[in-house]
Amino acid sequence: MNEEELKAEAKKLYEKLKTQRDELKVQAHLAKAELRDKWQETEHDWERFEAKAKTIGKGAHKASEDVGKGFVLLGHQLQEAYKDIKQAFRSSDLTD
Repeated sequence: MNEEELKAEAKKLYEKLKTQRDELKVQAHLAKAELRDKWQETEHDWERFEAKAKTIGKGAHKASEDVGKGFVLLGHQLQEAYKDIKQAFRSSDLTD
C-alpha cells in the first residue's frame, strides 16, 4: 500500500468511525432520557401504590376486592419496571 492509498484508507476509516461515534452518542443520550422518563413514570406508579398500601393498611377489612386486586397488579407492574431499569443500568453505563 503506497502513501496515497494509506491516507485514503485512513480518511475513510476516520469518517466511518466518526459517523458511528456520532450515532452512538445520540443513542446513548436518548437511552439516558428514556431511562429518566421510565423512572419518572415508575415514581408516579409508586406514589399510587404507596397511597393504596396506606389505604389498605388503615382498613384492610374495608378494602374492596377490586382495590386489593388493583394493588397487587400495580405492585407487579412496579416490580417489572424496576427490573427493567436495573437491567438498563447493568447493560449500559447510564449512571453518569
